[in-house]
Amino acid sequence: MKLTNFTKSILAVFIVLFSLSVSAQNTGTKPMNKQMVSDLSKTPNMALGLQKERHVKGAFKLFDRMIASDMELKHFEIVIWGDAVEEFSKASELSRIIEKNQHPKLRVSVCRQAMKRWNVTKEDLPEGVISVENAFSRLLQIQANGYNVVIP
Repeated sequence: MKLTNFTKSILAVFIVLFSLSVSAQNTGTKPMNKQMVSDLSKTPNMALGLQKERHVKGAFKLFDRMIASDMELKHFEIVIWGDAVEEFSKASELSRIIEKNQHPKLRVSVCRQAMKRWNVTKEDLPEGVISVENAFSRLLQIQANGYNVVIP
């Protein structure tokens, strides 16, 4: 079966995200190999739809690796919904990670439906995070605008 470049890019992002989420002992940001950078640079807009806190943390590590690799990256969005939203409070580790990792190419958005479910207010969100009406409609919107979208 022949895989398209789009499918290869999605698989590469998923593999990197998975490996980052399970390798917490690696604290340094090392660049990606040249072939992966070349493949992923073909679509410079990417988004990850995530509902687990460990995946959100892994997404920040993936973004750091992309930046460290000088990848042709224009926009990278992390769309958060589900259980991860419950973790938002000014003192949470996830909030600190998000605030610490602000970058002009990075956007973090959170689903208002999940915020309602977990009684999270806009004031509870870390600085720089925006709320979107619905995570799924946001992911469909950015996919329609040419983003590679991955939901592990």
